Amino acid sequence: MATLPEAGPDYVDPLGGLPSLLSLTRRVAGTAAPRLERSDIIPALSVDPVLLLRALRGSNAPILGSSVEHLHPDSVLSKLGSGALLSMVQAPAPQARDLGSLFRLWLHAVASAVAARSLARIGTLAKGVDPDEAHACGLLHDLPLWGHLCPQATTGTRSHVGVLEWGKLWRLPEKVQTCWLAAHCGTSETHAHQDLVRVVVAGEAVAILAGYTHPGSTSRVEVDLVKSLAGDDLAGLVDQVRVGVRKALARAHIDLARLERSAPRETLASTELRSLPRFEDGIVKLQELGGSEHDRLVLTSLVAAVCHYLRFDRSFFVQWIGKGQTLLIQTKHDRTAVPVGGRLVVPSAAEAALMGRVAGLGRPEVLGRQQDLRFRLLDHLASDSVLVVPVFGGSTTHGLLLLDGSYSVKQGTEEHERTKALAMAGVCGQTMTTLVLKKSDLRSRKEAQTDSLTGLLNRRAALGQLEREIHRLRRREQPMAVLMLDLDHFKETNDTYGHLTGDRVLARVGQVLCESLRGSDVAARYGGEEFLVIQYDTTIEDASIVAARIYKGVEAAGRELDVPITISIGLTDLRPDDTVESLLKRADQALYASKHRGRNRFSIDSIDPGDSTESHGPHDPSDSHP
Repeated sequence: MATLPEAGPDYVDPLGGLPSLLSLTRRVAGTAAPRLERSDIIPALSVDPVLLLRALRGSNAPILGSSVEHLHPDSVLSKLGSGALLSMVQAPAPQARDLGSLFRLWLHAVASAVAARSLARIGTLAKGVDPDEAHACGLLHDLPLWGHLCPQATTGTRSHVGVLEWGKLWRLPEKVQTCWLAAHCGTSETHAHQDLVRVVVAGEAVAILAGYTHPGSTSRVEVDLVKSLAGDDLAGLVDQVRVGVRKALARAHIDLARLERSAPRETLASTELRSLPRFEDGIVKLQELGGSEHDRLVLTSLVAAVCHYLRFDRSFFVQWIGKGQTLLIQTKHDRTAVPVGGRLVVPSAAEAALMGRVAGLGRPEVLGRQQDLRFRLLDHLASDSVLVVPVFGGSTTHGLLLLDGSYSVKQGTEEHERTKALAMAGVCGQTMTTLVLKKSDLRSRKEAQTDSLTGLLNRRAALGQLEREIHRLRRREQPMAVLMLDLDHFKETNDTYGHLTGDRVLARVGQVLCESLRGSDVAARYGGEEFLVIQYDTTIEDASIVAARIYKGVEAAGRELDVPITISIGLTDLRPDDTVESLLKRADQALYASKHRGRNRFSIDSIDPGDSTESHGPHDPSDSHP
């Protein structure tokens, strides 16, 4: 039984920067990695313990919601998504040392998984063990040993967290951690998952018997387990495991025979990265967003661009809210389908200090985990480090980019990457500043055109729009109706109930108009208690239906407010030689006809000069409007 590495003072990824064994083994065999499809993900997860462990960590990230407890690869795929998993599978393999031992440990893990699945199906050692979970735990049971063999950094020292701290930090399922302890500490009879552990440990023994041993010597415990499995069916089980290993690797596009011939090489240089899209093209595309009207589009494009053009795996745009103690995650790009917009995170003091320094100095920095400090934001993202990049526009700090390389174990520490990320963020920061100025200008212009009490257009804005529409609709020979409205006895309402109640009445009338009109219609407060309505592409007949709806709505609103209010309305329509003055004059004449005939009604201006108006109200037998 190999010795576990001891925890060091600072946290370092226990898997040594290796994102996927498949990329490493393909390079050992001298074969190019095939283009993988979604259907290749499950076979890859079934034979690659490093990939499965990183996928479990990613799918259990708090930012993605509930944890994945079932260890079947389908559960991981449905939570994390095919895009993220393909990124992990296809990540370039880094430099490796002691490749022969790494290769033997990997084959031992695959064989242990195949054997554990077979034993779970047979059920002689324990009943009711899920074969999928037995396979996954068999594949992962030796991972605490891998830190000795995985690729190492070329500079600096290396230290590890202990196995318990590792499992807790990565939010790994309890079953996985239990099997780790049982396989390496001999505690298989003292925990809640003892049946699963018995199958996994026995599966490891069968794998050893089939020739898939640890890189070092076989322990006494494993020898005893092999002896305990002796029986008539043991030889058949061993053969089944050997065949199962080859089939499982073949489904993942790994030629075991070719791999075994190449395995004795003990070192492997770092692979050349695949060529990236031109960074300049990314800058141009982001600059094209300058005409955008929505900052959401700008942010979505930015987080996608830094991943596409700079080869980061995940990116997040965050902003401080409140008094600067809480981060709002606005948007992300991580190839998962789980939305995170509006998610709040309270960072630790160390995280907040670094991000404050980045925003203050305008210089990217790497936020990396240290074992003795709390890192709530990194825990939330299930990441060990992120490159923090300020998003500036002029003198405004719009937020921060968090760039993560957890799929391919990319650190983001190279100076040219920081410079390029800062440039991309700067382009979008300028665009966002322009949007802020546009929105401010639009808000100012809207306020200048809006009546503050009712929220409707004011008189000046309505007359300007009416003049423009008269010329436009006359050329197209399209109809238009105009309604002039005036509250009845409004001075008496103010005198009796007070001006505050009068303001409530005016505001409620504005609501009635908005509720009665189409989105394309225009309603304005013309002055005092007078209102103006413009209806495009509307005949006088259609407008009369709306007029009836309005005066009945105002009367009902008065009952709601317990204030007796009614409204009189005058209607007219656009005619070939009309000006703003002539159109409003006829509408005003029709309004006064309603006042003269008893109020709380509408009157229609007639084309026949001899019959200037016709009136419709609550007591008119011809009033058949709804």
